Amino acid sequence: MIMNKKILVISLGILITLTVIISSLAISSAADKSSKSDNTEKAIQELKKELQDLKKDMQDLKAGIEDIKTKLTARPPAQPPQEQQVEAMVSIDDDPYMGSEDAPVTIIEFSDFQCPFCGRNYKTTLPEIKKEYISTGKVKYVFRDFPLEFHKNAPKASEAANCAGDQDKYWEMHDKLFDNQNAIMVENLKQYAVDIGLQTDTFNSCLDSGKYAEEITRDLEDGKKAGVTGTPSFYIGKTKGKEKEVLGKKITGARPYASFKQVIDQLLTEPVK
Repeated sequence: MIMNKKILVISLGILITLTVIISSLAISSAADKSSKSDNTEKAIQELKKELQDLKKDMQDLKAGIEDIKTKLTARPPAQPPQEQQVEAMVSIDDDPYMGSEDAPVTIIEFSDFQCPFCGRNYKTTLPEIKKEYISTGKVKYVFRDFPLEFHKNAPKASEAANCAGDQDKYWEMHDKLFDNQNAIMVENLKQYAVDIGLQTDTFNSCLDSGKYAEEITRDLEDGKKAGVTGTPSFYIGKTKGKEKEVLGKKITGARPYASFKQVIDQLLTEPVK
């Protein structure tokens, strides 16, 4: 684009110069046609030669530009740098999961119910994973708690989900919490228990007693051992029978579905080691 602009400027300058020269010649010729006719003719011939030379130079320049364009077009586009793939051995523990226990691929999510990025993953990416892989028996999706220190309501929300799990409604509470991330204080949690049809006395007793507080702490410790520093963090690996650990490739943050699909599809084609 810059070279094209330069060519236009050069061409415009040449045209202006030629106009001035021709005008000068015309005026000079009109003033003294008889005495300077020979000189004028000679000047015109020289000018014609210069124009021909300029035309040739312009053609050569244009050909050079086209050659550069061709080479740039033929060059493959630069590939973005590949993110270094980190692997870690991660415990599944006895945490809740979606999908088939024997699914060939396991995803372990370390998450925080008050984390906005976890909420984004829940709303945009998880539905696609559920549709394409979990519901088709290809992925076992494990949820582990990793409430961040500065999210004061997150630990109790994690306990609430586990208490709901005692009545086989873990995922119903999981969804309720992510759908209402700005309202997860204890009084909200107890109302959600009513909303999803739990036996409230049992749920409230579980929540008030802190029955699952140690479970949440264990999840946090396991996450830190695996290298979790923020949420959401995911580990995706091959399922190995009934083993409680997975060698998982790490994905951090609220990433698009395509990031998960690439790793899952690759693992589905690999044999179990």
